[in-house]
Order: sequence, then C-alpha cells, then structure tokens
Amino acid sequence: MDSLSRHEQLLRVFHLIDILFGARQPLSTAELKDRLQSRGVIDEMSDKNIRRDVEFLVRFGYAVKETKKRSPRGATVQAWEIRPGRGAVELAAPAITLPELLSLAVARDLLAPLAGTIYWRGVSQVIDKLERVATPELLAYVGDHQEGLVVHPRPAGGKYRSRMLNAVHRAIRNSLELEIRYTSLADTKPKKSTIRPEAIVLYDGAVYIAARRAPSAGRKASRGNGDIRFFKLDRVTDARVTSRTFDRPPTPVADLLADSITIYRSTDPPRRYRIRVEPERARWAVEKPFHPRQKVRQQADGGVILEIERAWDGEMIPQLLALGEMVEVLDPLDVRERIADMARAIVARYSGRPRRAADTLPASG
Repeated sequence: MDSLSRHEQLLRVFHLIDILFGARQPLSTAELKDRLQSRGVIDEMSDKNIRRDVEFLVRFGYAVKETKKRSPRGATVQAWEIRPGRGAVELAAPAITLPELLSLAVARDLLAPLAGTIYWRGVSQVIDKLERVATPELLAYVGDHQEGLVVHPRPAGGKYRSRMLNAVHRAIRNSLELEIRYTSLADTKPKKSTIRPEAIVLYDGAVYIAARRAPSAGRKASRGNGDIRFFKLDRVTDARVTSRTFDRPPTPVADLLADSITIYRSTDPPRRYRIRVEPERARWAVEKPFHPRQKVRQQADGGVILEIERAWDGEMIPQLLALGEMVEVLDPLDVRERIADMARAIVARYSGRPRRAADTLPASG
C-alpha cells in the first residue's frame, strides 16, 4: 500500500471508530458506508474494503463484535458493534471525535511555542484523553506514520516561564491592565510599561502580546499612543497583573493584522501600492501570496502586477528589497525613489574592496 492509500485508510479507520462508538445498535456494511459518505470521508467504496477496515480495528485491539441484522429489505446481513470492554482496559466513548484528537497529536510540533500557556495545557489534556481512548497498538501505528508531517524549522518549546504566561492570559481574559518590564530593540535594559493586552499572537515561531499602552496621568497624549503594539514575549522579563480594568476595543486583533504581511504596525496611515513582479517570481507572488489582500493582474509576458490598497512603507520596503531585480514598484513614486537610493548605496558598498572586519566580541551563551 502506498503512502497516500495508507493515510486515506487511517482517516477512514478513525471515523469508523467514532461512528461505531456513537451507534446504539450494530451497523451493517451499507450503513457504515452511508455514514462515511455523509461525513465526506469517501465517495464510493467496496464492501470488501469496509470489511478490511473493520478487521484493521480488531487487529489493533478494539473489541469489535460481528453479528447479524435485518436489512431494510428483510435480508440478513453482516453488522458490527464496538463493545466497551477489552479485558482489563476500558475503551470509553470519546467526548471529542477521534479524527480531531489524532490531528492534534500529529500537529503537536506546530503548537510547541505555546508550551506553558493555557492553550498548551488544554492540548495536553486532550491528548491524554486520546491515549485513554486509543489502544496502544493504534497509537504506535500513528506514531510510525508521523514522518509524513515535517515541521521546519522546529519551534522551540517551553522557553517561556509558566508564571509569566499565566499572568498574560489572566490579564487578557479579564481585561486587566498588565505591568511589564520590557527591553525593546532600541533599549539596552528593561523599562517598565503598563499595557492593555488584547491577545496572544503566534507569529513566525515566537509569541507576542498584542496590546495598547495604558494612558498615564503624567504623560502627554501623543499620536499613536492608543494604537495596537506587539510586545515579543522573549523581551519581557516580568509581568504582573493589576486590578485596573479596561474596555476592550471592538475591532479584533486579527482584523487589525489583515493589512500586514508580518505583524508590523505604524502610526502613519497605510498607502496604496502597485508592484510589478517579473515572470520568474510571478507564480511565487500569487501562491504565497506576497500580501494577504493583494489583487493580481496577469501580464502578457507572464509577469503580474499586484495592487495592494493598504500597506505600510516600513513593512513593504524591506520585503521589496529582498526580491531585488525581480520586482518594480510602480506606485507610490516616492517609494520608487527611496528604493533607487538604497540600490545605489548597495552598489557603492559592493563596488570597492571589502572593509576590514572590526574586532569581534566573544560569542554569547
């Protein structure tokens, strides 16, 4: 059996377990087939393959009993049911469907950055339920086939302190202001800030707190003070929940990120961009996509023009520079000029001999 067929069978088997656990009476081959079709698992399948999947369950330790029942036409047909006992091991009916549970088990690596949060604990508890429902043989079988999903680069797990994560989550859940000590890239040591956290954002393998700065009685109001910001949890050295509540703005954080390629935000208003992408990178720009809200206009030579209604210069320019000669900014014109100036500076840097390396500092860590 090839890899695709094996994974298709595994998906059918997990649904069969769920169907049989939830059935109040034995189910015939035709009834099992109908229920698999209603779930969208199969289009058509032979009775022989259904019986083979049932035999698979028996082989991996499920107490499947074969019996007989009357079909709607009055004929005697084969039927199956799962009985709860398996010697000393009880297979209790799952509260959540097995396909959902096993999908979580396979996707565990993707959730590694959330280790220590309530979300990770919830996933761990769900997986514990899975291990009580699935037989050891079936879990081992699933483990053998997890090489079909590769997460690269593998996210680092468990790097955040549990107490800090609990404080952040409590502040978000109860709309409480949070006092943090935070070292921005421009600072050399932590500074104390009071923020109003709205969400935890998982981006590019790192965890961020989406929050707005709390207004300070002694601080003058300035442009951008009430805008959403993203505080990288790696740079937070302490987090303490206060008793001060706040009203959460109506716009969800996910909606605020809809105009961003990354999690970049600016106090400046976003602008409209028109970008030409050369044929060699056109397919990539459409598939990726380059921007979540881009409109694509195909060109006769195979290139594309991307129209982006709302984007920030500070986010767009580094992304455009990374694509080099494969892209050309058509609008805004001042961005064309800025990129041209940068390109000339790059040419000048690389035209001469390499500069002498400065003395290096000892490696950290």
